Amino acid sequence: MNTMYTNKFSKYFSAFVLCFLIQFSYSQTDGSQFNLPPGAKFSIKQYEKIDYSYKLTQNLNLAVDKQYLKFNETELLLLKSKNLEGYNYYSDARDYFNCLSNKVKKSFTVNELWYIYIYDQELKKQLTLIK
Repeated sequence: MNTMYTNKFSKYFSAFVLCFLIQFSYSQTDGSQFNLPPGAKFSIKQYEKIDYSYKLTQNLNLAVDKQYLKFNETELLLLKSKNLEGYNYYSDARDYFNCLSNKVKKSFTVNELWYIYIYDQELKKQLTLIK
């Protein structure tokens, strides 16, 4: 009789632990480890982890001159008076993209570099070290 209660307890306890682990793993992906634009909300349902580090070993020859921001310097300065946090974010992004070496710029598209800038902080740092 005790064995029956022990088995039920084990099943319920295992289910509880599994639920806890699932909840814990989702809570660790709340977007705080990413570099999201001001006002952006992280959605686990829309997030897809992509590892672009493999592109460092490829010999691609994409264009070096790219438009990383969808607005020009005048529009960026206008943003400064309306949304200082947004201005700082996009100014930092512009500076980051401008400091990347030609080798990096030739290896990644604009969308890939934005993905790295926002979601892959480790690769983002690594790219600044490549000359």
